[in-house]
Amino acid sequence: MSEGRAAPASAVRLEELRSWPGELCRRELPSVLPRLLSMYQHSDNWIEHIQILKIIVEMFLPHMNHLTLEETFFSRVLPKTVKLFDDMMYELTSQARGLSSHNLEIQTTLRNILQTMVQLLAALTGCVQHVCATQDSIILENIHSLPSSILHVIKSTFVHCKFQIFSRLFSRRPIVFKSS
Repeated sequence: MSEGRAAPASAVRLEELRSWPGELCRRELPSVLPRLLSMYQHSDNWIEHIQILKIIVEMFLPHMNHLTLEETFFSRVLPKTVKLFDDMMYELTSQARGLSSHNLEIQTTLRNILQTMVQLLAALTGCVQHVCATQDSIILENIHSLPSSILHVIKSTFVHCKFQIFSRLFSRRPIVFKSS
């Protein structure tokens, strides 16, 4: 990578991409983005998903054409991102059932899941901030996957929290129904 020249997209590692200057990201976007999207789609690891998503959002999203955001990025990444969020929420709920003050392993697992979720939410926030900060007018059809994905995450979080609060309230005392 001497003299500002990039390695072929297939040879680029995630660690290398993090050190790329903005101009190199802009120039190599057409060759690197398809590779990153492929890596994202084929990854089964939450941490790797988040790393790839963060690189795309932080380093390459600022250089993408606003008119083609939906087809080049949002429609390819957000459905899997939402599924990843749902999987994390399920795992969080499943693990939390076994939580006790003595079970350090579950506490650590829950902490790791929550930290990963925070990173995922930060990446989604970056997408929203990018769209909101754009000087150009953006037509909703050019970003339609973004609002629906964000609303899904917000709704899922709310429903999860609401369920957890009500289940704790009602598990302490039985609900007695009177027949009339």
